Amino acid sequence: MNGPVITEESLDRPALLLASLERLRAALFGDLLARDDVANVLVLPPAGGAGLCRVVVKNGPVPEFVRTVEPAQVMRFLATVAGFARRELRRDRPTLDAVLPVTGERLHADIPPVTPGPSCSIRKPYRGRITLDDWASTGGATTLQVALIRRLIAARRTVVIAGDVDTGKTTLLRACLEEPAFQQGLPAVLQDPFEFEPSCPFAYAMVADPLADPPVTLEALVAGALRVPMTHLVLGEVRRAEARAMVVGWTTGHPGLCTVHAGSAWDALDRVAQMVGLGGIAMDALQMRWIAKAVDAVVHLARHPDGRRFMNEIVRVEGYDPARGFLLRPLGAGDFTGGGDDDEQG
Repeated sequence: MNGPVITEESLDRPALLLASLERLRAALFGDLLARDDVANVLVLPPAGGAGLCRVVVKNGPVPEFVRTVEPAQVMRFLATVAGFARRELRRDRPTLDAVLPVTGERLHADIPPVTPGPSCSIRKPYRGRITLDDWASTGGATTLQVALIRRLIAARRTVVIAGDVDTGKTTLLRACLEEPAFQQGLPAVLQDPFEFEPSCPFAYAMVADPLADPPVTLEALVAGALRVPMTHLVLGEVRRAEARAMVVGWTTGHPGLCTVHAGSAWDALDRVAQMVGLGGIAMDALQMRWIAKAVDAVVHLARHPDGRRFMNEIVRVEGYDPARGFLLRPLGAGDFTGGGDDDEQG
């Protein structure tokens, strides 16, 4: 007896699309996305008259060239990702943000006319777990700094984690989420885009989708989270007007964490104020004092010239003065022991 005739129509279309995507991904990147020592992979468009795109790995300050690939090969990969995400990538819609299925890498892509050729940036999701002790063991923080952060979290204080690009802000936030207050609580953990799976057993985790129809913004997620009986309000990264809803949440009994791109602790609070202003709020002295009340401390991260990440400073937010700006004071051992000189932090 002959077996059933298998036709393309009888096969599961999502499975075919996924198999095609896996072949294209393997052809472009090989084992790069599977390697533990690789965090970011980019495809750069052709430059200087060259006809080929370039695959680059970036883990630290210096990118590493891997190979060249045909633009058509990159375009097929990006078109397949767009199809899997039920989105379009074409000349009049030249930008794509998506999460790769199964493996969960975050992808941002651009095609002409935005760029000279097809290009993309792929960031691998954080896997495994890291604690504050792990952070300290790498030389990224002193024992005192770890103790200060732990005391802030245990005391239900709100902490902003600030730093330039690739200084470890999200990694430190993940380490903070390993603390008992978060592990035993019900934190709302909001991200845009998705970067990590919260380790907290009772996390109320949400991810924004600004390209959905209608869009689901991080600002909307914050507003929704305030209706949940959460213990903490945590934002993976703050970039836009969601800062206003975040500050509202922090001043109504929901301590938490967020990360902000900023070159110093002072810049971090100015950045939060700038983003609150994007929500249509006039940023007068009253609003600035409101932010100072919402944020208890700022942790600023930086990089050594050799690429090592470290905790540059931890400061307490003590208020706002129209003439001097935000009033910040370095935290030290005396803040929690009832006396003694502040220890060296850097």
